[in-house]
Amino acid sequence: MSPLQPVATDPTAQAPTLSLLASWIVVLSLLLGWLAVARPAPLAAQPTGVSWAWSGAITEGSAVVVARLARGVSEARLVIAPDGTDAEVDALTVPARGYASPDAHGLVRFEATRLSPATRYRYRVETREGQHLEGRLRTWAAGPFSFRIAFASCATTGSNHRVFDAIRALTPDLFVHMGDFHYLNIGRNDAEAFRRGYDRVLDSSRQSALYRAVPIAYMYDDHDFGPNNSDGTSASRPAATAVYRDHVPHYPLQAGADTIQQAFDIGRARIIVTDTRSSREPVDAPRPRTMLGEAQRRWLEDELTRAKDAALVIWVNTVPWITKGNESTHEGWAPYAEERERLATLIDTLGLTRRLVMLSGDGHMAALDDGTNSAYMAGRGPDSRGFVVIHGAPLDRWPRTKGGPYSHGVSRRDHQFGLLDVADTGTALEVTASARDAYGQLVPGLELRLRCDQTGCATR
Repeated sequence: MSPLQPVATDPTAQAPTLSLLASWIVVLSLLLGWLAVARPAPLAAQPTGVSWAWSGAITEGSAVVVARLARGVSEARLVIAPDGTDAEVDALTVPARGYASPDAHGLVRFEATRLSPATRYRYRVETREGQHLEGRLRTWAAGPFSFRIAFASCATTGSNHRVFDAIRALTPDLFVHMGDFHYLNIGRNDAEAFRRGYDRVLDSSRQSALYRAVPIAYMYDDHDFGPNNSDGTSASRPAATAVYRDHVPHYPLQAGADTIQQAFDIGRARIIVTDTRSSREPVDAPRPRTMLGEAQRRWLEDELTRAKDAALVIWVNTVPWITKGNESTHEGWAPYAEERERLATLIDTLGLTRRLVMLSGDGHMAALDDGTNSAYMAGRGPDSRGFVVIHGAPLDRWPRTKGGPYSHGVSRRDHQFGLLDVADTGTALEVTASARDAYGQLVPGLELRLRCDQTGCATR
């Protein structure tokens, strides 16, 4: 047939072509739908004056906000007021008069004091020209106080997945980020590379919205401290710790320490956050090895001793504690068994085993153990019970199981996080630990309810 001849228009002849076209349209629609979830959504335009801001170090009467100003912006201030009040009348400004200048990297750190306990605040980081970013936070209270903590780890660098919206929608009072904030695997002492890492994450529209709506307590793990499985020998260590101190709204750190561990109270609960990377010895170092370093281990032992009368102790330990499934692995605490036993024995001696809940990440999974498998104290028997351990991960990373076994099992899927609800009745703490999916819904089977008082925590 000549190229100039008309093509037949018989509908029957056209049917296969149209059917094939329809099939491709369906496939393309499904592919585009998948990409909308799997790939970061386009970033929302940032104000020209303030690139990002987040809050943390919350107490009964204070908070810290750290912001990064755009290049060329020379001054900014923090305006903070109780939510629902007249900002012009009730607002506090930091500094009290005038504006603050950023450091050489555009960072400005605001310490807001004279806040009221158990109060929801809205804040605004603004430039002289009126450009601004807004956020929210809630202060704690001494004594009986109910609160919600979301916790998670492991997100692809700059992820903009909807899981961050799901966390924000549950309105937690604190988001505990347990590491792998990014996956840049920086293996050199390059502070600027770490600064770029923070910018890439905080420029994500969904993550930025979460961190402005919910105060953060953040502890790095291997991929955001150094290379995969990095330890205290990593060349990245000086840059990682220095940039953390500047960029993160953290609680007070130990003077002169190389590690960034911290502890604080929320109501009648004591939260202890340990740094499992900065002073960790290599897994092939002579035994006994240390995960925490001698100085941090002494600090942790002191913190546990001071917390022995707390109604609830929450230990944020970024890596798997339970490794009974394969003790020969190099994952988690297995290579540091002697130090693990020492700490478990102290916890048991202090009477804290039944009043301690451990939050963990690192493994790309959600998992829950009620104490059946977490006992590592000296003299333990086959029926010895440890404390509750719950893993919340990954935020946006492929699934992978680590450690175990876990009494309530493992959810090996992407886009997960943990939730810890603490309702203080004045005589007891009603605690609910659970794992949640990308929509904030309960992961079936991964929920545990406890009632905690001075005698310990019992399953409800």
